Amino acid sequence: MIGREKIESVLHALNAAENDRVNTSVEVTSARIDEIMAKDVEGWRNGVHVPSRDSEREVERKAFSALVDYNRQFELMIIDPPFAAITWTIRGTFQDQQIAAPGCSNFEFNEDGTVRRYWMYFNPADFSYRN
Repeated sequence: MIGREKIESVLHALNAAENDRVNTSVEVTSARIDEIMAKDVEGWRNGVHVPSRDSEREVERKAFSALVDYNRQFELMIIDPPFAAITWTIRGTFQDQQIAAPGCSNFEFNEDGTVRRYWMYFNPADFSYRN
């Protein structure tokens, strides 16, 4: 069975890849995330099924392009192998407005340390333009 230390290491690598977006392209960032995800990964974003990495990559392209100074910080991490849960806040500039968007992600890991399934929850309105 995959251990707690491996899962924690993978989650920190995922966060580092996303937060490095400010220093690299969206494509390089997504390629680093690809290495952490299983080939047959599937997910759910606010209850909507995301059947593949290809589907998620399209969302990443939009998110990482819209928030050029994207930064996600973990607040809480709970690991019970092969599962993990994190709460986080994404900060950045969207349409010249500072945003702080809290959310959470749950993961199921394979034995090789890749993400088999994930569930992500956030309020899309946190990423909308506000006066």
